[in-house]
Amino acid sequence: MFVDRAIERENKFKELVESTWIQFPKLGLYCEKEVSYHKIFCKLQTVLSFRKLSEYLGIQIFESGPHTKYYLELNSTSEFGHYNPEFPAKLREYLLPAKTNTALYTLTLPIYERLIRNTAREFFIVYQKLDSNSKFFRKEADRYILLVEENRLDPYYLDRFILFLYPAFTDNEDPEESSRFVYKKGDETIDAQVVKELVGFWIRRKADGTDTEFVLGLVDLLKLYDPEFYQNRITNQSN
Repeated sequence: MFVDRAIERENKFKELVESTWIQFPKLGLYCEKEVSYHKIFCKLQTVLSFRKLSEYLGIQIFESGPHTKYYLELNSTSEFGHYNPEFPAKLREYLLPAKTNTALYTLTLPIYERLIRNTAREFFIVYQKLDSNSKFFRKEADRYILLVEENRLDPYYLDRFILFLYPAFTDNEDPEESSRFVYKKGDETIDAQVVKELVGFWIRRKADGTDTEFVLGLVDLLKLYDPEFYQNRITNQSN
C-alpha cells in the first residue's frame, strides 16, 4: 500500500504539537530555574531539536547565522540567526491545534495562563512599543546589522534598552531629536533584563525580515488564549 510520507510526517508533527501542549507543565523540570522565554524554549528543546523541527516542516529553520541543528547560539557578536521567512509562516499552520478543538482548548487554557501567558504578553508589549515608531525600529535594525557585519557589536549593546518600556526612555538627550513612542501605563514593571532581550529579538526579526510573520503568530496565540488582553492593548493606547 502506498504511503504518502509527507502526509505521514505532517500527522506525526500535529500529534507531537498536541501532546506537547498537554504535557508542557511536566516537560524539562530542570528548566524551572530559567526565566521568561528561556524557560519555554528550554522545555520545548526536551521534545524537539532544530534538526527534527526542520524535518517535520520540510524547510530550513535558518538561512544563515551561528545556530546549528542542535544548538541555539545566543552570544555571537559577529553574526546572528537569520530565520527562513517560511519558518514562522509554517509554525502558524500547526502550533495552535486548540483553535479547532474545544476539548483541547479547555485542557490547555490553564496551562497557557500559568506557564506561557506572561511571556506572550511581554513579547507583544515590547513589539508594540517598537512598532509605535517604525522609523526608530527600522533604524535600530539597520544599525544592528551594520555592527554585526563589521564585528563591532558590543556584548552589552542591548543594555541601552533596559529602560525601554519606561515613559522617559529616550535615544537622544535633545527633546527635539529624540524618538517618540506610544506608552501604556504599567509596562515598565516588566523585568528590565527580559525587556532588553526581547528588544534584541524583535530588532533581529526586523533585520531579517521575519518580524511581521512572527508577530502574526503571536497575535493568533493571544486572540485564542488571551483575547481580553489583546483587545485592551490595541484599543487603549496613550502617548
